[in-house]
Amino acid sequence: MLHQGFIRYVLVPLGTAAALVAARPARGQFHIVPRERLDSMAQPALAHGAQAMRFDRTRIETGPIGEDDGPKSFVFTWRNNGETPLVITRVRTTCGCAVPTFDKRPVKPGEKASVTVTYHPKGHPGSFARKIFLFTQLDENAPTATLELAGEVIPSARPTYAYPYARGNLLLKQEVIRFTGTAPAAESIECLNGGNDTLRIGIDTRILPPCIRAEFSPAELLPGAIGELTVRFDPAAGRAPERIPVFIRGVGLPPGKSAVTVRIDADNNESKTVNNK
Repeated sequence: MLHQGFIRYVLVPLGTAAALVAARPARGQFHIVPRERLDSMAQPALAHGAQAMRFDRTRIETGPIGEDDGPKSFVFTWRNNGETPLVITRVRTTCGCAVPTFDKRPVKPGEKASVTVTYHPKGHPGSFARKIFLFTQLDENAPTATLELAGEVIPSARPTYAYPYARGNLLLKQEVIRFTGTAPAAESIECLNGGNDTLRIGIDTRILPPCIRAEFSPAELLPGAIGELTVRFDPAAGRAPERIPVFIRGVGLPPGKSAVTVRIDADNNESKTVNNK
């Protein structure tokens, strides 16, 4: 029989080794990106001969931009200080909110050209610094110039996050109204004018069944103002299908995209419609 001390001497180191081996996959799940790699992604090395593209300035401070102000454009002007024509072949940005436009024609030596960057602040509150990488025929992989657009977006005063459903610029807290029971009832949907123009809202009542009435108040909804779409259900006025579209006028959309839905509990609706679910 083996001595207990011998067993302890052999098995303890083996257990420790097994634990170390088992721990290796856990450590292997983490991948550390070297700082040099991160720096090269944020500020890549420029193409050979990049000094030929000389910008008046490569960074523009936009100052405060209101989230509700709409897109704003900023112009970067440059000159070809080289000896051969330069052509911007493509542009890459660090955010789709910064949209560049540029001439695709060859810019001859001594000529000037520009790059316009339009910033879309909606949905991007807070400070920002967006990079714009310009590529020319000098190098397919390395940018010839790096531009930067920096500033701050002042958050919207309109709580659009609370209105997740959109019918054009009319934002809604919900898009379905449900009625149950056999007694008359009324339900409202709170709406917000998320645009910059006054909305003149109406309801197409021509196809509504007699038991459904709908109205919007106020009829003119100023930018940033809140209104209500109210639907009334009176089962005594007649039968109704389980699903009824209520078409909103004045939102600039075709009827199929401007409707909210009224649903009526089939158990309490004598006119249960078989194929309308």
